[in-house]
Amino acid sequence: MAEEKKDIKPPAMASTTVSGLSNDSKVWAALCYVFPILMFILVYVMEDKKKDKFVLFHAWQSMLAALAGWIVGMVLAVVTLGIGGLCFPLLWLVLLYFAYQAYLGQKFLLPVVGEYAEKQMK
Repeated sequence: MAEEKKDIKPPAMASTTVSGLSNDSKVWAALCYVFPILMFILVYVMEDKKKDKFVLFHAWQSMLAALAGWIVGMVLAVVTLGIGGLCFPLLWLVLLYFAYQAYLGQKFLLPVVGEYAEKQMK
């Protein structure tokens, strides 16, 4: 009894997820929250990223959220004579959480800046 050996190949990895987003789009969207201002500029310089609505939305939202957080942190730091400066590491942790959510392919709206980012997409 000779057993036939079948050449079993692993299935090819799909480059898109169930929601239809490519891994590239999700990584770029996540990086927008880690480096908000830099990634915002890069998204607008690169033509293919400018056309990707998912990346463009997260670029706008992350930049606006980072600026708003920075302004609030500065005001708190001045009012509390420097103690409010402890808000900046907390802001970065919050932005890292948003980066994780963007990497999962989720589109979420932050209260004020998310609505403004949505308007920029139209």
